This record gives sequence, C-alpha cells and structure tokens, in this order.
Amino acid sequence: MNPIRVAIKRIDLSDGMIDRLFKSHLLLLFLFLYVPIAVVIVLSFTPKSFPSFPMDGFSLEWYANLLPPDHNERIVNSLITSLQIGVISALGAGVVGTLAALGLVRSRFSSRWLQSDILYTFTLVPIVVPWIVTGIAGLTFFNLLGIQGTTLSLVIGHILICLPFVVLIVSTQLYQFDRSVEEAAMNLGASELRTFYEVTLPLIAPGIIAGMFFAFTISFDNFTQTFFWVSTQNQTLPVVIFGMIDYGLEPTVNAIGAIIVTVSALIAAAAERLSSRVLE
Repeated sequence: MNPIRVAIKRIDLSDGMIDRLFKSHLLLLFLFLYVPIAVVIVLSFTPKSFPSFPMDGFSLEWYANLLPPDHNERIVNSLITSLQIGVISALGAGVVGTLAALGLVRSRFSSRWLQSDILYTFTLVPIVVPWIVTGIAGLTFFNLLGIQGTTLSLVIGHILICLPFVVLIVSTQLYQFDRSVEEAAMNLGASELRTFYEVTLPLIAPGIIAGMFFAFTISFDNFTQTFFWVSTQNQTLPVVIFGMIDYGLEPTVNAIGAIIVTVSALIAAAAERLSSRVLE
C-alpha cells in the first residue's frame, strides 16, 4: 500500500481541529489575495516619490496629481480611455453575448455540422487561444480594414475578447432556466416577445449584469492584445503603466489603483443589491 495513504489513515483529527484547519486555510487565502491590494492602497499615501516601508509620513500629493491643473496628463488620459472603452465593451458584449447565448441554447439546428454544442465550443475557443495570437490576428485584421490604432479598433477588439465570457455566464443561466414559467405566461395570452421582456429577461438579468461587469474587468485590465492595437494617441492605462516600468513607477499609479479598488468594491456591492432586487 502507498505509504502516504497509510500515513493519512493514521491521522486522527477531531471535528474541531478540522474546522480550525479549514478556517486557517481560508484566512491564509484571503491574506494572499488582499494583502498586495492593501499594500498598494497604503503606499498611495507615501510622501516620497519612491515608495518604501516604513513610510516617513502621510501625504495626499499623489491623489492631487490626478486633479487639474497639476495632474499627470498621460496617466489621467489613459485612465479615461480605459474607462470609456471598458464601458462600451461591456455594453456591446452584454447585448451581443446575450443574443448569442439565447441562440445557442434555444435554437434548433438541422445541419449536421451546425449543432449548438459545436457552436458553443467554437464560441469559447478564444478564451483558451493564447492572447498574443489574438493580438497579432487583430492587428492584421484591423490593418486590412484601415482602422488600426483607432478607438474603433480598440472597441471592436475588446468586445470580441469579452464576448466569450458573457456567452459562458448567460448560457449557463439559460441552461438552468425553468421554461415552465415562460409556458405559463404564454398560456395566459402573452406573446413570445412580451414573455421575453417581462419574464425571461428579468430572470436572467443577474447573469447578464455579472457578464457585463466581468467584461468590463477583462477590457479594463487587458494588456496583451491591447498592446498590438493601440497608437500613441489612445493608449490605455495598462499600456501606459507598462511603458513606465523602465523609468520607475511613481506613486500616482498606486493612487489610481486605490481609487479603482474602492470604486470596484462599490460597483460590486451595487451589482449584488441590484441582482437581489431583480431576483425578488
């Protein structure tokens, strides 16, 4: 018998010990996830241009650098660009992805090669394809269209890379959807369109909202593909930060990170409240 299995069988742990081990594991997991974020927030208040521990004081200088007239124009403009593209990409991927998920889950295909499971697999392929390949492919495609380096190319590219995630989330909810609710509405005289807007859409809204928030995160954080698609006039925040690495990151980046974490937490809380109200 395997000696490891023998050793495990000889270990006799009480229920209380097992419970404490799981709690300790959970605590270590949260520390691993959130201590780096806490460090970023703390360092955003350093008075020095080169962050270090322990800090020699407290300063709001780096937050002031985000406000006119003394703001770092390059960082602020890239942040605004990332936010704009992220919102548009989330909305576009939310609409297109929801329609695609409905087509994949609800439609019936007569062709042997166009079955829903095959199409579903092809829809999710971009998730597993190396992102550098997608970036180069997009660069070639946008060059052929003559839009490489424009905001339009960034929006189209980001919608395409966010789309599979929205389809995955929404289609998962549709597969678990109880269609007897729709049948009851139609038996009471509601048309298919009215049933969709008044019954189906409210019930799958939490999945759509979650997919759109996930799409925004993917778009805002994306660097690999975006690096191939940007120009000097419309660089996003990850691209600008990467370009600053050779010269050293100033704490203004930490201030932006602290603001983004705070706003993200508020958005997540609002989304949770909204999803709960929709389900009610």
